[in-house]
Amino acid sequence: MAGDVMTGGGTTAPDSAGGSGPGDPTDVVPVGSLEDTGVAVGRSPGTTLFSVLISTVGDSRHGMPATWAEEMRRAAPPAEARLLDALLRTGRSWLPDSLTLSGTLGTHAGPVTVADELDLMRPDTLAEEVVARFGTAVPRPWRLVVDRPDAVVDAYRRLAGSVWRAFEPLWQRAAPLLEREEERIGRAVVTRSMGPVFNTLGSPVRYGDGHLRLPDCCPTHRTVPGRRLVLVPLLSGHGATAYSVEDDDLVWIGYPLPGLARLTETSEPRPDDTGRLALVLGAPKAALLLHARFRPSVSDAASSMGSAVSTVTYHCDALVRAGLLRRHRHGREVRLALTEDGRRLLDLLG
Repeated sequence: MAGDVMTGGGTTAPDSAGGSGPGDPTDVVPVGSLEDTGVAVGRSPGTTLFSVLISTVGDSRHGMPATWAEEMRRAAPPAEARLLDALLRTGRSWLPDSLTLSGTLGTHAGPVTVADELDLMRPDTLAEEVVARFGTAVPRPWRLVVDRPDAVVDAYRRLAGSVWRAFEPLWQRAAPLLEREEERIGRAVVTRSMGPVFNTLGSPVRYGDGHLRLPDCCPTHRTVPGRRLVLVPLLSGHGATAYSVEDDDLVWIGYPLPGLARLTETSEPRPDDTGRLALVLGAPKAALLLHARFRPSVSDAASSMGSAVSTVTYHCDALVRAGLLRRHRHGREVRLALTEDGRRLLDLLG
């Protein structure tokens, strides 16, 4: 596991993305050239939820906004939170893979839900992971898992389900950011530039000379070469990181989703006429560009802006011609989205 995120039979979840310095002891895992390794992005709501749980109930420091953390704590059922508190607090160094809700990573199962991941949890597998880790000297917090694995799994499912219901709207709002990150990593893979990109992810796991350098030394870390590498953007905080190297077929590494700060912004921006973006584009086009971050339909944007659909369509056409906005079909709707130039302009003036 990484630094202070999470780890199980092989998942590690460090407290922050700081990681180890160049001289710190690390485990080294051979993976070969990233240009020749199968690198993919895993859109995993379960893995994000796992990080949310150890950030709120387990109290790890993953950079979760305080308002989010408070809302998640209110959503957590008290009895289940008390029962699992000691276990989740150990997530700063190690947690069983059964608890990480990452069972479908690297598969071709299509869109996976948190409910799917929770259904994969097996009490006997969880207990076996704990015994494999500690042998006969199982620490007190983990004795409950060995003695009553069914009760632990039931409590974990109830806790995870309740917290996910509170967090799911944030996950849904993050869809454009996740799509953008998948495109970014995809470009790096196609252009064979994954090496430099990897070391700027914000994960404490580093890459060099065909090897991954892990910030924690752990005797259970496997060194099977030639495995696939799955990168998992996490929405749980600006310092959220995690990894697991225990699977013979793949290694997965969680890191903070770029642009996460945008999820804390209101979905109804109303810039005044004196803002820098409004001074450059005019207030209607500035407002439309700000709304486009959330991929609205034209009618949704018109409603939020208090404008006629025909007026918004006029400004939309101008922004599309300028290369700042694009239209895309979403089911039966046509929605608006920022282009890369549009995003850069917002970052500069928004």
